[in-house]
Amino acid sequence: MLSFPAQNWQKALRATNGSLDPSRYAGFGRLASQITPRIYLSDYWSARDTAKLESLGITHIVSVLDFTPDLPEIIPQDQRLHISLADVPEAKILDHLDVTTAFILKALAENDDNKILVHCMQGISRSAAVVCAYLIATTDLTAPKSIEHVQSIRGIVCPNLGFRRQLDEYSTRYVKLKPRPPRTSLPDVLKISGGGIAARIRKLKEASGSGKAS
Repeated sequence: MLSFPAQNWQKALRATNGSLDPSRYAGFGRLASQITPRIYLSDYWSARDTAKLESLGITHIVSVLDFTPDLPEIIPQDQRLHISLADVPEAKILDHLDVTTAFILKALAENDDNKILVHCMQGISRSAAVVCAYLIATTDLTAPKSIEHVQSIRGIVCPNLGFRRQLDEYSTRYVKLKPRPPRTSLPDVLKISGGGIAARIRKLKEASGSGKAS
């Protein structure tokens, strides 16, 4: 079962309110959190830190900001994706999630050494929602579980309520596309020792018959 530490996003917001001084982020997420072996989630200042990008081996960046980001030249233009979006519940992040997921998948597929950094201003809401959408599309995680998983790694993560609802909607797109667990094959059933084998075979045949009808 996934678990995550107590959220401190409200404290983070209070600490940075009224100032964009990156020094005020110390201890509240001014770092790049490794969500998967090749996907990182961060704030804006980490995305602008050339030394940090090089140390992590970042090759691609997804920016989710309502202004054009000023990123280091080590990231080529064709390896950047900017989604112009404000961090407000009514913002239509759902309209962009297929694009961000496709960008991440393409970057990962192109080269095994490629690594992607996804960031917004603080790495709390917008960029977190993008990473959650990627997990929803590529794993068996639901929208709530994807948020819990990302929070377990980066405690300040907290997509706004509008983004959460849109992640739920995004998740429904993939439920029918994800493979179902395979049925137990007849030879496997026959290996079962003890009583009840005939009943299990009968149930298996009935399940197979109902599966054909659907």
